[in-house]
Amino acid sequence: MVYQGLSEQEFNKMLIAPENFASPPESLTEQMFIERSLTENKFWLRIMKEHSYFLGEGFNRKDKQLIQQTDRFYQYFAEQEKRAHQTPYNVTAVRKLNEDTIQLVLGLRNFKRNLLILIINCKVMGFNFPLLVDHIAREAEYFMRTLKKLNDGILDPIQDAIIKENVFWLKIMMEHSRFIASLLDQSERNLVIAARKFGDDFEVLLNQARDVESMLYKKSPTYPIIGKLNKDSESATQELRAFKQAGLDFIKTCQIRNVIDPLLADHVVREADHFLQIVHVLEERLKVKQQEQQRI
Repeated sequence: MVYQGLSEQEFNKMLIAPENFASPPESLTEQMFIERSLTENKFWLRIMKEHSYFLGEGFNRKDKQLIQQTDRFYQYFAEQEKRAHQTPYNVTAVRKLNEDTIQLVLGLRNFKRNLLILIINCKVMGFNFPLLVDHIAREAEYFMRTLKKLNDGILDPIQDAIIKENVFWLKIMMEHSRFIASLLDQSERNLVIAARKFGDDFEVLLNQARDVESMLYKKSPTYPIIGKLNKDSESATQELRAFKQAGLDFIKTCQIRNVIDPLLADHVVREADHFLQIVHVLEERLKVKQQEQQRI
């Protein structure tokens, strides 16, 4: 690209709010609404069900009320997950599924948030790390936001979508790495070091994504930088996903020392897969926008 200076039109825009030049939200087709809604429900309802199980396993045995409540949540989400797999492929049924799921997730989100406050204030003991409870509460909030946007027919412009998805998921991947490091037996020195390094690498990517968010969120399209952000996240997540899968295989065959439930190990592999799927969808949307821009 050869530097050519500002055109008169570009110079005249300098005192106008840059948000005025941001891309508008896009509308969803009925097919996209149905497919995305069912995909999100099938994935996240299983995740929410497992969150309920993990919380229950982490409580002190004396906290019977809390354990019973997580057992109830587990059953509610198991039933809703089954419903998601049986929901007919039409807008009305899917919209109702989304609405009911939002209400169910809201209850679990509130439980997680209130539980976190109790843990921080030493009123609930056990093995549920405060950051872990915050982590899974953020995932519940993300799930609800996603379904609400789908029901509103909103598709964020590609630049904003890439920024927000990366900021959310890079933090999730960073925390996964550090949780893994803390749940491996510390005699597994090489694996602990590798997990910690993944955590540090994702923290760098997260901070870079937050910088891009500060610079470009809800601003004029700047696709090359956004594309690189997405690609860097994809490469790092593919490496972490391979590490998680290897760990899961080692756990299943009793080859490493750890206190990681095999279901939890599988859980974090599936979340990495979901992020990679989102990255792929965003890349395809970005290609279309770049092609449109070139034709102008």
